[in-house]
Amino acid sequence: MKSLFVCLLLALAGQSLAQSQEEFVEYLLEIQSQAEAVHQLMEGTFDNIRFSMSDELVELNRQLIARMNEGLEEVEQIREDTEAFVGEASAPAACVDVITTNWENEIEWVGQALSRCASRANIQITSRTADVHAALEAAQVQSTELQNIVVRGFIDWNAIDYTEQLSEIVGAQIQEKYNYFQSITQPNLERALQGVFDLDDNLLPEIVTCVDRGVERFSNYGQVIRDTLSFCSHLNAVVHRGGSLRRKAYRFTMKSLFVCLLLALAGQSLAQSQEEFVEYLLEIQYQAEAIHQLMEGTFDNVRFSMSDQLVELNRQLIARMNKALEEVEQIREDTEAFVGESSAPATCVDVATANWAIEIEWAGQALSRCASRANIEITSRTADVHAALEAAQVQSTELQNIVVRGFIDWNAIDYTEQISAIVGAQIQEKYEYFTSITQPELERALQGVFDMDDNLLPEIVTCVDRGVERFNNYGRVIRDTLFFCSQ
Repeated sequence: MKSLFVCLLLALAGQSLAQSQEEFVEYLLEIQSQAEAVHQLMEGTFDNIRFSMSDELVELNRQLIARMNEGLEEVEQIREDTEAFVGEASAPAACVDVITTNWENEIEWVGQALSRCASRANIQITSRTADVHAALEAAQVQSTELQNIVVRGFIDWNAIDYTEQLSEIVGAQIQEKYNYFQSITQPNLERALQGVFDLDDNLLPEIVTCVDRGVERFSNYGQVIRDTLSFCSHLNAVVHRGGSLRRKAYRFTMKSLFVCLLLALAGQSLAQSQEEFVEYLLEIQYQAEAIHQLMEGTFDNVRFSMSDQLVELNRQLIARMNKALEEVEQIREDTEAFVGESSAPATCVDVATANWAIEIEWAGQALSRCASRANIEITSRTADVHAALEAAQVQSTELQNIVVRGFIDWNAIDYTEQISAIVGAQIQEKYEYFTSITQPELERALQGVFDMDDNLLPEIVTCVDRGVERFNNYGRVIRDTLFFCSQ
């Protein structure tokens, strides 16, 4: 009867490990290495996406800046020609007053028109880059989960009952995630990136057309002023030919006074040449790109540091979980061997071992709970890093578009000289914000991952020790009880 019970006990509890624990942990670490290799492949893809998008935005912004500046040159030339024509025209003051009444408004309007063009460009760029960042963030979560996949295996499967199968299950999950990355994630990333590249063919012509229309309207308005004043001058010469010198002097004085007022209202001509202006704008763009690259380098360092730390942390967790499996298996084998060799009565054996199968199941669940606590903490800390990186990444991308945004925030006609100084100050402000706020936040989030060595690892070790200790105590109770019954 006792032998029959032992056979039943073994059937309920599950067979002993077919492979040695040493081979098992080596295989688990090999699987972890495979997961890390796929993780690195994914991270390399993400880096390529970021670099490609950055390079494309650099070139796109340069072309946009060049076209916006060309629009400014054309507007300024029309403005100078028109105002010079007004100053030299012999048309009556009344005619000048009527035809130039809205000149100030038109100058303001064309500046706003260029701002609207820049705004359309910025909206499109921001939208397309946001799509890439969203796709990257989703993929980044998958990549980080891959690093924890072996530890997660202890959560999803009771390691006591599925010790042999665990490595096969996790290995299959890694392959599944790799296949998903190749068939779903990578194409999604490429589509989002293509949306940025398509801006060359879609956005650039649209903005060129937008600028052309604004300049064309302003040119047409200037032409109307010149044509009207020419007509008035001709008519005035026909009607008043031979008029008094005093009247001419009066008209000239009034007209000159109006032109001075017009120039004061419309704003002075550019003090710097347009060629110098565009060179300075491009120099500012280079400065923005340099800081952007500095920020991107910082982000890469954070990602690499977190990845390396998670590799080591997961290896230590796997080693401790496996050691616990070894201890549980040893306790189980010793206890079951003691039951098989005991001379205690069958009734005593039945009572002492009534909950043995449940305790074996409980020990597996205890290890699963420890792994779950580890996974929750790792996921939380890495999520903090990803959130900080994503917020910083948006700032970095905005920096690439900062010169184009300058045309939105400031009317380039009225603030041509100031715009370069304003944007330059904004770049410096963003750099200071990065060094004083963003970078420390990233370092704090990353430190949270490093702190898991001192906080999480001891906590999980304690959790595992308690599970093993309870199982060991239960096995000792069985052995002590049977020893007592045998006396």
